[in-house]
Amino acid sequence: GSYGSSLSMSGGPVAQDAGCPVIGCSPTNPAVTLGNDYYFRVCFIDPFQGTVMSNYATNKLSAKTAAIIQDVQQDYSVGLSNYFEKAFKKTNGEKSIVEKVNYNTGDKDFSAQLTAVKAKNPDVIFAPGNFLECGILVAKARELGITCPILGGDTWEADAFLSQVKQYKDIYFSTHFTAEEPVTEVSTTFLNEFKKAYPDKTANAFGALGFDAYLLAVNAIERANSTDREDIKTALAATKDFKGATGIITLDQNGDATKTAIIKKVADGNFVYETKVEPK
Repeated sequence: GSYGSSLSMSGGPVAQDAGCPVIGCSPTNPAVTLGNDYYFRVCFIDPFQGTVMSNYATNKLSAKTAAIIQDVQQDYSVGLSNYFEKAFKKTNGEKSIVEKVNYNTGDKDFSAQLTAVKAKNPDVIFAPGNFLECGILVAKARELGITCPILGGDTWEADAFLSQVKQYKDIYFSTHFTAEEPVTEVSTTFLNEFKKAYPDKTANAFGALGFDAYLLAVNAIERANSTDREDIKTALAATKDFKGATGIITLDQNGDATKTAIIKKVADGNFVYETKVEPK
């Protein structure tokens, strides 16, 4: 399956029409699997991710107000922003979102959006989106003197994002995996094998999710004892307590994974483990 939600949402009906099961690695928008019996995923979804970041902002960062900056051309960004907004308002009141501004994929100048946000002086900023645009956006926010914590989603875990913000602090995002806190024995296996294959690189969530998607496909074929597409689809739908590198995965009625979320931050020029959040 695709890395991103927009492509997965476009490709899903094609797979459904062909009767071909798909396992998405990291598309988190709920619409990816909704109404599609052939689409599954090993990542958590945006309602959970948005709520996790809202609760972290409120409970750990003591935020009472927030601003949202979203990419209106990305289903991922808009969807995750909406889930964060809903959860934050539920906790802090309808007026707690003091500003909500938009930009488009490919934009490189965020001065107008950030000037509007700065004028409202929010306790936190939530800005989920592609790592390239968000790297520019977060760095510009700090250059403009915006010092409040800035939060994002799982797409931020990329070297291209880190390289633009590594000199700054109070930058947090949700993700699916951390080498600092292995959750199963498979996590350790993945980390050891990754280091052998790529000694000069650090394993990230997307590598681990790809690893899990492959292992789950093999596991489903073995459980089905068949290479027939329908048999494999049935086996995937019955997945329960599958031990992967990113956690123990159970697929619900929509084919979505119920699993742990990780929160990381930027510190000393690196991505650093902050905490983990269990699904309820």
